[in-house]
Amino acid sequence: MAIGGFPSFMEEMKVFTRERLNGHYGVSSFVIASTLSSSPYLALISILPGSIAYYLVGLHPGIYHFAYFAMVLFACMMLVESLMMIVAGLVPDFLLGIITGAGIQGIMILNGGLFRMPNDLPLALWKYPLYYISFHKYAVQGFYKNEFLGQGFKEVQTMGRKATVVSGGRY
Repeated sequence: MAIGGFPSFMEEMKVFTRERLNGHYGVSSFVIASTLSSSPYLALISILPGSIAYYLVGLHPGIYHFAYFAMVLFACMMLVESLMMIVAGLVPDFLLGIITGAGIQGIMILNGGLFRMPNDLPLALWKYPLYYISFHKYAVQGFYKNEFLGQGFKEVQTMGRKATVVSGGRY
């Protein structure tokens, strides 16, 4: 949503710049108003499609697990909105802003620990500053803990070796 709605946000930034130069309101009131106006919509987006995806996939049942899932999803969307707000303040052109925002998101996703384990990341740039800055790291860890914490998986002996059986049932 943040990248798709970026051109309209750039128009808001132009209006804000003109209003601020005229002395009508300041930066903090604009940020608070923008955050409060987008929060209900983002909450609705995190709950409605999130409930379809959560229960369709068959994740951990229970309202507390779903509420945690929806809150993490809401926090991620708020972070992306604020990131795009920062990009809109720094970049003058909306096409360059979309490219910059998508590039930052791509780097954050690549370093979030979803595609490569943290120990496999090169230490110089990718792990130490970028892995710990990436908010996707914390979201993925939260989703994993929400789903797998407290679950047990049974081990079976097959041909003299231990193996873990993962099935649709809960043990």
